[in-house]
Amino acid sequence: MSKNLLLILLFFCFTQSMQAQTKLTLDQCLELLQSQNEDIRQANINILLAEVDVKDAKNAYIPTLSFGAGHSYNLGLAFDQVAGQLITGNKWSNSANASISTRATLFQGFALKNKLKQSLIGLESKEVQKNRLEQSLKLELLSKYFEAAANKSLHETSLKQLQFAQQQLDQEQTKFQLETNTLVDVAQAESQVASSELTRIVNMTSYTNSVVALKQLLGLSLTDSLSIENPNLELSNQVLLHQNQAVFMLDPTIKLAELSLKQSELNLKYAKGPYYPTVSFSGGYGTNYSSERKDYLTGDYMPFFNQLNQNRNLNFGLSLSVPVFDAFKTKNNIHRLKLDLENKQSELHKTKVEREKVLTLAVQEYYKSAKEYQVLQVQNAALEKNYNAMKERYDIGVTTAMEYNKALLDYNVAEANVIKAKYTLMYNGEVIKVLRGEK
Repeated sequence: MSKNLLLILLFFCFTQSMQAQTKLTLDQCLELLQSQNEDIRQANINILLAEVDVKDAKNAYIPTLSFGAGHSYNLGLAFDQVAGQLITGNKWSNSANASISTRATLFQGFALKNKLKQSLIGLESKEVQKNRLEQSLKLELLSKYFEAAANKSLHETSLKQLQFAQQQLDQEQTKFQLETNTLVDVAQAESQVASSELTRIVNMTSYTNSVVALKQLLGLSLTDSLSIENPNLELSNQVLLHQNQAVFMLDPTIKLAELSLKQSELNLKYAKGPYYPTVSFSGGYGTNYSSERKDYLTGDYMPFFNQLNQNRNLNFGLSLSVPVFDAFKTKNNIHRLKLDLENKQSELHKTKVEREKVLTLAVQEYYKSAKEYQVLQVQNAALEKNYNAMKERYDIGVTTAMEYNKALLDYNVAEANVIKAKYTLMYNGEVIKVLRGEK
């Protein structure tokens, strides 16, 4: 009785510790994945960097504006450009200047337009890469979550099985004391207890390892106390509905391949830019001052502010640059990019076929797991009836302990198989939702 009480206390402590821990549902895990995972954080930073590239591409349309100013002192021989004379002797002179200038590219073979399009596609690619990363992490999360949930259920079942085995051992020991059985029966019962205890330890270890892996994926501290709430998802064929071609177009992997193809097309257009002339506009306004500048009428040195007005200058102009010959560099680059474009088209077709295959296999796997779950439920119900009947026969002494142990073992294995099949079915259903972008 003391061992039986110990098992009850062990089961009670386990359930109480699980209740004291923070329980996570599947939806909560998905939310934590979005907010805590470091890979997703890095993907968000990459999106922000791509947004900066878009701003740079838009700002390229804006003319540049610059301001310059200078002041210098000179002793001895020097030519003063402002005064227009040669300065000699041991004499100090000073000069100053200031100017503002602008420059803008009016046409450069559509380079600015194509660069803006490239930056926009780059931004969209970063967003799609994040979606693909999220899809991959969600699939990994589903695998770890349902693995942990299955191991938890198996551990709870193994505790009950251990309790049943201990009760049988108590019965066999009592019968042995009454000399109604032999040591062989007691030894078999002890072996059953040891086997159940080993199963409990294995399941508990597997559950602990699964939770640790889940914490790492969610970016949680490994010392945090949490447990997995057993999912109660609807087991039906609803996930198999609404399958159409549009599903594949939403796939981030296919979308990324399409963007890669668009990027290659833009690269080809950008490479043709050197065939076009470049037209630029430039302009400036400035003034200067020299301590040696004189008024030609009076012969006096001209004041500073008078020079600022008289020495001002304004300039503007257009420049045209026409490419003539570049040793076939542009031609070879265009040919190279055309081949790259064909390669990207082939990769897109290959990606579509591969992703359609992945989703088709996932649906087939769901069908398979659904059938397996139904069959194992029927098998478990039959073995449960067999175990109950064998227990009744064992209690009245009609059957042997070996037959009873075999019936109990078969029932335990069937119950564990049903648990595994149930969570496998749930997992396959959630995988299909993630692949379709429904979750």
